[in-house]
Amino acid sequence: MDATAQTLRSWAIFAGCVLVVAVLYWAQTVLVPFALAILLTFVLTPPVTWLERWIGRVPAVLLTVTLVFTLLGLAAWGLTRQLQHLAADVPGYRANIRAKIADVRGAGKGGTVEQLQDTIEDLKGDLGASTPPQGTASSPAVVAPEIATGFSGFSWLGPLVGPLGTAGLVLALVMFMLLERRDLRDRLIGLFGHGRLAITTKAFDEAGTRVSRQLLMQSLVNLVYGIGVAIGLYFLGVPYPFVWAALGAALRFIPYVGPVLGAGAPIVVSLAALEGWKGPLMVVALFVALELFTNLVLETVLYAGAAGVSQVALLVSVAFWTWLWGPLGLLLATPLTVCLIVLGKHVPGLEFLGTLMADRPALAPEYNYYQRLLARDQSEAADLVERYIKQNPPSSVYDALLLPALNYAERDRLEGRLS
Repeated sequence: MDATAQTLRSWAIFAGCVLVVAVLYWAQTVLVPFALAILLTFVLTPPVTWLERWIGRVPAVLLTVTLVFTLLGLAAWGLTRQLQHLAADVPGYRANIRAKIADVRGAGKGGTVEQLQDTIEDLKGDLGASTPPQGTASSPAVVAPEIATGFSGFSWLGPLVGPLGTAGLVLALVMFMLLERRDLRDRLIGLFGHGRLAITTKAFDEAGTRVSRQLLMQSLVNLVYGIGVAIGLYFLGVPYPFVWAALGAALRFIPYVGPVLGAGAPIVVSLAALEGWKGPLMVVALFVALELFTNLVLETVLYAGAAGVSQVALLVSVAFWTWLWGPLGLLLATPLTVCLIVLGKHVPGLEFLGTLMADRPALAPEYNYYQRLLARDQSEAADLVERYIKQNPPSSVYDALLLPALNYAERDRLEGRLS
């Protein structure tokens, strides 16, 4: 009976997880703007709190939200204008592009590349020979002239309706969340903290602190990265360096994929705009050096431990939220994962989330040492002992690792788990 109940409980938990994922996917039109609004509320709460002391709550919220969204709108407009100018300048780069294409073709002659090109051309010829016979052309589609002319003047509005509607909803949500943030906090504590006030308060404080610190440190790292990109591209002669700097700094908020996209655009532009191969190679070297400096120095000093998420868990989270919510899910993956880890730390029944996703060790040192002995992995067991000796007094290794491992072994022998 107990086994049957346990099986039913496991299937109920699995069905509940599937239902949650289905609801998240089905309701993403509402949930994605709501999650973006919560994220911006976390970021804007410190400056709003500081301004409230001087000008009051409502003026502080209005001033902060207006300033931030105006700057975001101006940045998007400026980036669009610069990209339009860049598109207009592309025809002037034809000579450089043709020269580099000729260099690539010259390098491929007489080798494997040329053989591959010949094979592709032969396949194209074979596919072209199997085209259907002539005389079976389908009748062209006829579009009613009154419909085509009636909406041609407003066709440019179609792609803008969705993003503008989402931006307006996020703006309204951020403004009201900042105005009523204390009331919303009290309502959530009253909803989830009945009888668990201390645990709920700790969970809310830790989630807010972690998310705010992670976003602040990431913003600082991205700002330094953008300044380095702007200065480097300016001296290398790449056109519109400040556009690529702003784009690279913004894309770094997207884990793993963002830095690659941010570096790819200026590298492609340098191939078209700069003569020869020295300039583009210098641009590639610039981004490699900046990436190494950012990952090994800046993120180690400023960003290490800010999120508290293991790298493997973050990769899985990025893949999951991107599959579920698309590009905006990619942007929200890290803050949402941080919130899940906080829930796993404080909510009973969700401890497995913290064990799977947090960057802290999953096993205690003495238990990890004993587990490696059970697996007969003497090399890693010795590494654990040496690692412990480097961080603690050597004489304490007996009481901290070796004797507890012997106690675990004796317990398992008495209970029949070991011979």
